[in-house]
Amino acid sequence: MEISLFSVILLSSYPLSIFAAPSKLDQLCNLLGGSYISPQLCHSILDSDPRSFTADLNGLGIIASIIAARNATIIAADIQLLLSNSSSSDINREMVLTTCLKLYTDVVPMLNSAAKSIEVKNYSAAETMLDVAMKVPTNCDNAAIQETSLWSLLNHYDAGFTYVVYVAHAIAAYIERYAG
Repeated sequence: MEISLFSVILLSSYPLSIFAAPSKLDQLCNLLGGSYISPQLCHSILDSDPRSFTADLNGLGIIASIIAARNATIIAADIQLLLSNSSSSDINREMVLTTCLKLYTDVVPMLNSAAKSIEVKNYSAAETMLDVAMKVPTNCDNAAIQETSLWSLLNHYDAGFTYVVYVAHAIAAYIERYAG
C-alpha cells in the first residue's frame, strides 16, 4: 500500500490529541449528555477542578460532590454577609435570609457525606443525599418568593447551585446503574 506525500502531510497537520482515547472525564460527560445535563454543563462544572482530568469514574463522582459542597459553602457565606448587612427592621428579609442560610449550611455536611459514600461505593446513599440537596434551591426560592429584590439575588445563587448538584447527582446515578 502506497502512502502519498499528501496523506502524510495531511495527517501530520492534525494534533496527536485527536487520535488519543477520550479521557474518563470526556467519556462521562458525553454519556451524561443523554441525561438531564449536557456534556457542556458537565465539563463546565468538573473542569473547575484539575483533579478531574486524571480521575476515574468514582473520583469524578467524589469531585462533583466536593464541588457542590464548596459551592454551598460560598453561597452560605454570601447569605451570611447579606444577613449581617440587613437592617433589623426588615423582619421578612431577615427571615428569608435566615431560612436560606440554614438550608445551605445544613446541606454542606450532606454533600461531604455524599462524596464519602461514593468513595466507599455506596452510590445509593450518595444519590439519596444528592436528591435532598437538589431541593435546597427550590426551598430557598420558595422562602424568598414574596421578597422580589431578594428573590432575584437568591435565585441567581440557587440556579448555579442547582446545576452543580445536578451534575453530581447524574454521576452518582450513572455509576450506580451502569458502572457500580
